[in-house]
Amino acid sequence: MAEANQLEQMAKNAPQAPQQEKKEEKKPVGTLESVLDETLDLTKTGAAIAAPFAFGSKFPTMARDAYVLAGAQVAGDLTTSRKRGQKFTKTNLLESSLQGIIQAPIAGHPKYGIFPLINKIPTNDLMGYVTKGAVWGGVAYPIWMGAYQCLDYLIKNRTFKGLGTYLKQEYWPALKRAWKTLFPISLFNIFFAPLWLQVPIGAALSYGLTLFGAPKKGEIPAEKKRDPTPYYVAAPRVAGRLAYEAVNKLVYNPLKALYEIGSNFYKSAPKLPAQEQAAAGATK
Repeated sequence: MAEANQLEQMAKNAPQAPQQEKKEEKKPVGTLESVLDETLDLTKTGAAIAAPFAFGSKFPTMARDAYVLAGAQVAGDLTTSRKRGQKFTKTNLLESSLQGIIQAPIAGHPKYGIFPLINKIPTNDLMGYVTKGAVWGGVAYPIWMGAYQCLDYLIKNRTFKGLGTYLKQEYWPALKRAWKTLFPISLFNIFFAPLWLQVPIGAALSYGLTLFGAPKKGEIPAEKKRDPTPYYVAAPRVAGRLAYEAVNKLVYNPLKALYEIGSNFYKSAPKLPAQEQAAAGATK
């Protein structure tokens, strides 16, 4: 075995600092920072719920598709996060809602959406079915997968940097998986379902693949892992904590403050002559 060089020997002999576990700092309940965080989370939740309705009021012809796709995207991302043991934050909720909304015109725009366009191909004979199926799998699927992955990357990373590398690594495997799993079932959707049902059926099929398929692989940092405590255990703890905070802040603290104010007022109030005589007699 070759001898270690000088740098390696110095590294071996150097004292090793004891490893300390990094613990996530929890902000005290009731502080200004925690209140701001809770307010921001509430705002994100409200925006995630309101965004599809705002889009629907602006574009009524795509309102139903926006509701369906936003809900399906949220449900799919939430399911994937749970299967991976990953947290699903209020930011993730808002991102998923927006991603679903943006998919609505791609899928169901009356003139340029994928489903309205594919239905322009007539299916009066066998050749019509073959042509429609070929265009659906060979043109619509690649376009949809590329658009979906671009949206997913840009919304979650908020930058174009690295998008090309991401597509180079993920696009082809995802498209092959979609051809293998969703494509055969989706043919029944475009062949036999009415146009107004095709977007909801497509969203349901995608969610079914998420629900019953294998979770996405990937190492999850400790700070992003979901709390493994079951809901039936965590819920009573949270409820008890909320009840304690409510009683403490709404009942005990105000009463304590009133008591202290009254005590200070009594001590600082000037004494009347009768009170002074009584106090003098008590000291004798």
